[in-house]
Amino acid sequence: MLSSVHFAFDARIFQKEARSLAQAGFEVTVIAREDPTNQKADKVRVLPLPSPKNRLRRMLGTLQVGLLALRQRADLYAFHDPELIPVGILLKLFTRSRVVYDIHEIVPQQILTKEWLPRPLRVLALKLYQLVENLTLPLLDGLILVVPGQLKYYPNYRTQIVMNFPLLNYVSLQNSQEKEAPERPTLIYAGSVREIRGLYEMLELVRRLKQSYPDILLRLVGPIVPAGEEDKVRDLISAHEMGENVELLGRVSHPEVHRQIARADLGLALIHPDPTYYDALFTKAFEYMMMSKPVVVSNIPLWQEIIRENQCGLAVDPLNPEAVEAAVVQLLEDKELRREMGLRGREAVLSKYNWDVEGEKLVQFFQELTRGKKD
Repeated sequence: MLSSVHFAFDARIFQKEARSLAQAGFEVTVIAREDPTNQKADKVRVLPLPSPKNRLRRMLGTLQVGLLALRQRADLYAFHDPELIPVGILLKLFTRSRVVYDIHEIVPQQILTKEWLPRPLRVLALKLYQLVENLTLPLLDGLILVVPGQLKYYPNYRTQIVMNFPLLNYVSLQNSQEKEAPERPTLIYAGSVREIRGLYEMLELVRRLKQSYPDILLRLVGPIVPAGEEDKVRDLISAHEMGENVELLGRVSHPEVHRQIARADLGLALIHPDPTYYDALFTKAFEYMMMSKPVVVSNIPLWQEIIRENQCGLAVDPLNPEAVEAAVVQLLEDKELRREMGLRGREAVLSKYNWDVEGEKLVQFFQELTRGKKD
């Protein structure tokens, strides 16, 4: 399993996919960025790459991934970044191995929201990426997709949808902390902390709530992206005297993410109404639900339906600060409503929105591919 972008103990690559495959009897090696959380590798072999300090180093990291991968002489390679498409093709050409591309995002839409890429260049980058896909993907043995919405981009390929639902490993954390109610009203967001994912809407929410809830606390669990954005965020927190109301925890281990969720009153996923996210399943929102937390999410159609069907939270226009505030206040003011929504969300995850089923799909897909190689 190959990545020059993700950390070695990435939630999807390592915690879910690699461990599921290892438990099914595969010998699994993960080649990815050196991970500061330093977790246990268990049955998975990890070959860490130094974290790139700039884009040139990142390009060299891509080359290093290819060289390390070639030395493994694996029966099957799964790469997880668009940047590694050339590596995947070279592995296919120079080995007799199966090669799979695990596409974590709807990449064509994602390119159009890249903060580091000037807007006039995004359309050009999109066309170039689509050309690369059209020329190279037919050479691969399969694609792994994360949401059904990706299928329209790959109608003529061998695909397997493996949705990024949460692991049930951490369900017991909520049971052990149910008696430890938050000492103050606590909101949580977990994931990449960036503008398009509601960063400034959440800070505005805290600024508003602070008038009625002076001890309100927002925990942001995850790295602020891009890196230069953190100074702007800290300046804004300071300007509005919210230093006691916002905690920036940065990147933490997968178990610690769930411990932080268990300590909150409700979870936020105020993703902007951008085409990039129309088909997105906000993984962290399912993790909030698993930990019995009601959710306040963006009112994109997919999530409106999930909320309507499971009655596990509220869906609002994330760009309407009054609507966001009203939804959060409604939940903060009604402990019983929070409890009922939390329990319904937890039951929904335990019954259908979890990794157990998705992991079995992955295992079966890889078994089919490796059996085909041996035959």
